[in-house]
Amino acid sequence: MVFWTILRREAFQLVRSVHGLAPLFLALAGAGGLLVWFLYRAEGTATSLPAIWGLATAFGLPFLAAVAASRGFTQDREVGMLRLMFSTPVRARYWVLGKVLAAWILCMIYVIGMGVTCWVLTHWALPADAQVPGLWLGFALATVALAAQALLWSGMGTLVSLFFRSSASTFLISLLSCLLAPPAFCLTVSMAFGRPITQWPLFPLQMSVLDYAGGLVDVRMLMGCLMGAAVVIYAAGMAFDALRLCATER
Repeated sequence: MVFWTILRREAFQLVRSVHGLAPLFLALAGAGGLLVWFLYRAEGTATSLPAIWGLATAFGLPFLAAVAASRGFTQDREVGMLRLMFSTPVRARYWVLGKVLAAWILCMIYVIGMGVTCWVLTHWALPADAQVPGLWLGFALATVALAAQALLWSGMGTLVSLFFRSSASTFLISLLSCLLAPPAFCLTVSMAFGRPITQWPLFPLQMSVLDYAGGLVDVRMLMGCLMGAAVVIYAAGMAFDALRLCATER
């Protein structure tokens, strides 16, 4: 019951506050603009509608996760709540999972909101008798990929929030970590295995959503996101215990 209490508290405070609602609507507006622009660019091509929707949605997830992280442990430190967390017998994993899943819920609200937006645009723009093959399957597969990526971004942001006292610093470092860590990892793996690098993999995870939306499921990407999320969540729990043990919070 302790974990569910923490999760409910964190999720309600994040979703109901201006700190969560304003970035959510900003991300929805930006992704909606990207969706319209991608639709315009894809006119006359074979790119599917779920692929365009997934790609437009994927770019807002690191931003939302960084925003949620800037409210996480960093804000608790600013208001003195972190000292109270250290003094309670609640295990570190409950605090960390509560923060991570609250940020993940915010990201999934964004994904669902973009799905509703695309559905409205589809029914408004397409004729009533138009048939789009594989529409719902593409949306479902793209949502699975986006959910796994959102969990990874939320875990990375929560880990970063443990070490900074300023919300602006936490947001900036979290956003840079979410954007730069995947291409750096892909580049390192390519160099380690001696594979030729044709181009810099700028957005490897975002582009993988295109494959999922088209029905090409890469299990390695999905397992990589889930394993990466597990590693950063475990590291955040260890860091929380270290901070509690060393009493470094002032």
